[in-house]
Amino acid sequence: MHNAKIWLGKNYFASSAGIDDETGKIIFAGSGKNTDNRYDTMLDLKGRFVMPAFSDGHVHLFKGALVSSEVDLRYAGTESEFRLRIQSYRSGLKGGNWIVGGYFSETNFKENFSVSRDLLDSICSDVPVVIFRTDLHSVICNSLALQMIGIESKKGEFHADELITDKENVLTGELKERAMYYALKFIPEKSLAEKQSVLADEISRLHRQGITSVTDISWREDLDVYKSLYEANKLELRINSVIPFGEFGKIKSYKEEFSPYRDFIRFGGLKAFYDGSLSSKAALFFDNYKGIGYNGLRTEMVLNGEFRETGELIDKAGYQIVVHAIGDLAVSEVLDFAEHLAEKNGSKNRRFRMEHAQHIADKDVERFARLGIIASVQPAHIFFDAKVADESLAHPETTHVFKKLAGKGVRLCFGTDFPVVPVNPFDNIYYAMTRKANGFPEGFRTEYALGLVTCLEAYTANNAYASYTEKTAGSVAVGKNADLIVLDRDLFVSTPEEIKNTVVETTFLNGKIVFGRV
Repeated sequence: MHNAKIWLGKNYFASSAGIDDETGKIIFAGSGKNTDNRYDTMLDLKGRFVMPAFSDGHVHLFKGALVSSEVDLRYAGTESEFRLRIQSYRSGLKGGNWIVGGYFSETNFKENFSVSRDLLDSICSDVPVVIFRTDLHSVICNSLALQMIGIESKKGEFHADELITDKENVLTGELKERAMYYALKFIPEKSLAEKQSVLADEISRLHRQGITSVTDISWREDLDVYKSLYEANKLELRINSVIPFGEFGKIKSYKEEFSPYRDFIRFGGLKAFYDGSLSSKAALFFDNYKGIGYNGLRTEMVLNGEFRETGELIDKAGYQIVVHAIGDLAVSEVLDFAEHLAEKNGSKNRRFRMEHAQHIADKDVERFARLGIIASVQPAHIFFDAKVADESLAHPETTHVFKKLAGKGVRLCFGTDFPVVPVNPFDNIYYAMTRKANGFPEGFRTEYALGLVTCLEAYTANNAYASYTEKTAGSVAVGKNADLIVLDRDLFVSTPEEIKNTVVETTFLNGKIVFGRV
């Protein structure tokens, strides 16, 4: 490809690049028109902008694929919209199916109403209904779903902040954290063929967004779908699979089992949850939430010592640790743990990842840099987080202070937490650069807005580093994978609003076009 503007990193550009579509590697990047006989196709891009394909640093890939086949309440703002969308979905159900999905957020509500079993019963009482909040840390069930799950008899097995009841100790239908995961086991599974179909469709949507690789929070059942799609020659996506802490004893067998697929499915990281989410008031803070004597929760695995014990073993064995931490106290305690690991197991190239790191106390900013912590963040969450933080937190100024981390040399990795928010990279970059949010049309604490280069690096080179693939991915360089995208505009001369509307014209994976044309 020649006559292009090809981003090489920082503020450096080339005008030409050569691809070997047999090996899938980049074999030239520079200026001028390289016309040697290695090339059988010459593409004049007429000045178009080219960059490395995006890597989303935090997705729930298969869960996100399922969202497309589930009821969608993500932008429902009124009770009547809830009713209409659920009833419409109900009309197309086959016998025996449940109504699952939703992903609603109270920050979108335009009127005062609550989502509870009573509301869901009034909409649909003859089919089990399980509706997720957008943060994926809690669900609301109707009475029939609660009955089929048998959760009433399990009250003694969950904390009061996981199995929510009203003043009369009656279940409201809201299940959080462990209670939610218990409930999800009862939802009927799709067939393997159905799973393959929805995943293949989702991968095509990722290509349209310029994404060719992801870091996925994977469950065993997800891996089985990825494997089956690969064997059908349809897995056109590189997956860096992060599995739960509890699967540590199986990681060697996983790596052996999936070794034939290592170019597209790889392992390395293990993930734990330290606290909950902001919107469900389960994120752990130094100060109580406004108006209530409660500052969030530590997960059960933290409270029972499993997090510390298993984390030490994972680190000693040389695997990457990935920890969900949202509240400022959770972030601080996870930093304490990273410091403990360095003392216990010695200094090494850990690439310890903290997922979300949404709220950071000033005293902890420098520790990210000193400990070499990778901050895997989701700027698009600011759209929902800003209003909740401003209304609920004693110190909302700790929210999404990623610019402070970047200023200390901390590696930022961008992801979306899809399907919590849409997977569109340009939306994510827009929110990082403007911090515009619900309730803050001019931006929420705009002094922390990030620059374009920081955003692009967070979506490319830094995500490659965080997944130990920096030698083969993340930039346009000789010897690296020819995973490239051609855009409809030059990002470096575009406003944030223009960037938000960017269209991917062509996506290359291994030097072959998987979306669009040139």
